[in-house]
Amino acid sequence: MAASESRRERRASLQQEWSNKQALMKTGGGGYGSGNAISKPAQGQQPSVNPFIIPKAAGISTITQMFPSNYYVDWDLESWRAACDQAIKQGFPVNYAALASWAFECSPFIQSLFNALGDAIMAVPCFLVDKKGDKNEEWTQEICSKRWFQELRQEILFSYFWGFAGINFDPINGKIYKYPMQQIDPINRFLRQGTFNFSDGVTFLETDNLLFVQPSSNYERFLGWMQPITRIFIQENLNSRNWLQAGMRLAFPFLQVGFPSTDGEIRDGTWQINPLRLDAENYAAHVDPSKALTTPYTIGPDGKPQFALLVDSKDSNAKVNAHKIYQEFNNDTKNEIRELILGGTLTADAGKFGTKGLGEVHQGKLKTVINARNEFILSVLNDENDFLRKIRKFYKNMPDDLRFDTNRTREFDKEEIQIIAKAVVDNGNRLKPSFFINYGINPEDIEESPKPLPSLTPKENNFSVEYEKPKTSIFEAIKKK
Repeated sequence: MAASESRRERRASLQQEWSNKQALMKTGGGGYGSGNAISKPAQGQQPSVNPFIIPKAAGISTITQMFPSNYYVDWDLESWRAACDQAIKQGFPVNYAALASWAFECSPFIQSLFNALGDAIMAVPCFLVDKKGDKNEEWTQEICSKRWFQELRQEILFSYFWGFAGINFDPINGKIYKYPMQQIDPINRFLRQGTFNFSDGVTFLETDNLLFVQPSSNYERFLGWMQPITRIFIQENLNSRNWLQAGMRLAFPFLQVGFPSTDGEIRDGTWQINPLRLDAENYAAHVDPSKALTTPYTIGPDGKPQFALLVDSKDSNAKVNAHKIYQEFNNDTKNEIRELILGGTLTADAGKFGTKGLGEVHQGKLKTVINARNEFILSVLNDENDFLRKIRKFYKNMPDDLRFDTNRTREFDKEEIQIIAKAVVDNGNRLKPSFFINYGINPEDIEESPKPLPSLTPKENNFSVEYEKPKTSIFEAIKKK
């Protein structure tokens, strides 16, 4: 009887737990990466997957015991390969997420690459156009000028770094949230309810306020730019450790404290103790410029003091250029990363100087890179099966024929504008005010210069040189009228 009641109580407890979970899901409140399986279309309502409500579990659970945190590891090339394989082959990027986050958070250089591309993309205005290609000012102001949309463009761009990105966009409240990589199954494009949930959650495509972005699903480029960057960063980190140790060794003279090994004592027949060795160790352990050391000595036959302990400073300044081994390694690896991200040229190294011609070549390559990345962002925004279909559900009156675009007009530099303007004038034409407006020059700031008076022509005779006015002057022309 007691056993039956015990089973009944356990059954009731499990049923109550299941009811609580169902009630939580119906409230629409998600969690830190929690997906709502019964999400509703986001027509002017709060996002159905809400990343801003973050419930935190208390105490030790079965999960925390079975899956201990691997965030604090000493990364090497073997652990790097294991983390990459786990993410690519199994769709479980927990270790790789920790590796990529560690590299990004610890390296100002990597963050500068993010900022360089992100700022360049933000400098390219984005707007909405109709099927004729005409800009729609009203909807451009409503969507493209908002902060959440600018952040969305950047996160789509940054997917080149991460390899893939899961984004939660909320136009109503003007918020963007990028899910941590460990919450995402990149193979099935699935948002896990928890880090170690392999079947509970939602798919990005079927949820109206979620967007999955992946530049390439090929095996070799699955994890994006951060895969080779993290490998190089591990090597740089190990190199920097050696550099630090070498700097401490090479920057200061090496102190050597010697003692005679023949002077010793025997105690209890088993222990041999050299008191001079103890003194030498005491000297070496307490070397400090703020302290004074005393050393016993004897007067030798030559009348000079003789010390039982030898204290000598070995100057290591002969190895002045030894640090360049580490410095050149780090510079070379950073140049490789620049070439990968920004399109490297001979001027990619910030520490070297190039000619103006090389700078122009580098600038041209960078423009090509920015244009290519911008085209990818537009392809994601104009996907009829994904973002473009979902964004219309937030705005009831949004026209169906609108799409995102940018200004594709090629901009000329100062030298090119001068050549064009001279060619136009030489052919008897002139530039319209709209040309100056396109390049940020207000036509009202340009004033016609007064016409110069005609110069006098000399007339020679036998006696002197005289000057006379031209036959037709300005005043004569007025009189004729």
